[in-house]
Amino acid sequence: MVTNIGVLLLSLLAFTIGIEAVSLPLPLRVVHQFSLPTYLNSIFVRPNGDIYVTTVWPNASIYCVSDANTDTPTASLVHTFDEINAATSIVETEPDVLAFLGGKQSSLGMGIPGTFGVWQLDLRPKAHGGEPIIQELVRIPEGGLLAGIEALPDSRSIVLVSDSTMGLVWRVDTRTRKYELAVKDDETMHFPPWAVTPFGINGLHILNGYLYWSNSYLASVYRIAITKDGYAAPGAHGELVKRIQAVYLDTFCLGPGDNDTIWGATDADNRLVAVTPDGTATFVAGAPDEMTLAGSVAPGFGTLPGDTDTLYVATSGAMVFPVNGTIIEGGKIVAVDTRGFLPNHSTKESSPVIGFHFPSGSWPEYLLQMPMRYLSYLLK
Repeated sequence: MVTNIGVLLLSLLAFTIGIEAVSLPLPLRVVHQFSLPTYLNSIFVRPNGDIYVTTVWPNASIYCVSDANTDTPTASLVHTFDEINAATSIVETEPDVLAFLGGKQSSLGMGIPGTFGVWQLDLRPKAHGGEPIIQELVRIPEGGLLAGIEALPDSRSIVLVSDSTMGLVWRVDTRTRKYELAVKDDETMHFPPWAVTPFGINGLHILNGYLYWSNSYLASVYRIAITKDGYAAPGAHGELVKRIQAVYLDTFCLGPGDNDTIWGATDADNRLVAVTPDGTATFVAGAPDEMTLAGSVAPGFGTLPGDTDTLYVATSGAMVFPVNGTIIEGGKIVAVDTRGFLPNHSTKESSPVIGFHFPSGSWPEYLLQMPMRYLSYLLK
């Protein structure tokens, strides 16, 4: 017979074992590295396990990495564009049909207004030995740099698109080729006045009736209740989910599966952060002075059986923020094993290496706080 004291001791023992099971940083491996300079910008893992990534430098390209969960992955070029020079985000809207965002930028991260739109990559002809069909579906002349794309769960041909320059979300029907404003929340979607580039809302994800997004320069994740049709719910307003202690937050994903843990790529300081449902943020891989996740920009979970706890992270090679001020590399895809991270762990939030809080500060104040290795690069 186990007494109440015994139960308590056993519970404490299990709790202690659980804490010790969290071994950080999480183990990882490089799946594929691209040549320098290749800036990967987004990642989408298809149901068959193929990983599609887009680039924004030195050109707009789409690549496919197959067999990423094996010892012999292969990377192949799907297409390089002449019409545009930035392909920012990609998602699947129906089997073998993907929608992605593309346009022109004057320099890295500086989109040319009116040039971005929603494009389509149709892979179905490949089943009969043909080439993929690529076309622009919808141009948004009023838009700026379109950054993130997410398909509605119940109508995947309709996508929500984040406009980083304008600070809003467009709703695009890829079948009728029509678009309209879906969500606008200036306080949480617009870029702050001290931002280096006009880049506000970035990555998008939908879970349990909420649209989640990252605001990169605020290093924060927000959400808003939406309707099934992709509009802001009546009376809904953007609300803060988590402010990350980092200079920058690029894109993020939720998972694994229906788990609402947030996995964010911090880009400027080369890390991967996990935010559990209780609000605890933990840096689980990478480091500001390491090349492990140099310029982490976009994470996405594996989809094949046995691989759904693997988080694939695309990187930029630290081309905007060189590691230690000088080191860059070609972008790569890194597989992170998340099984050692327990959702109910009690690890305290990591102490920020770079932890400034300046949502209402001025541009000069921001420069004064920025580490010199970053500032010197931006002023070149």
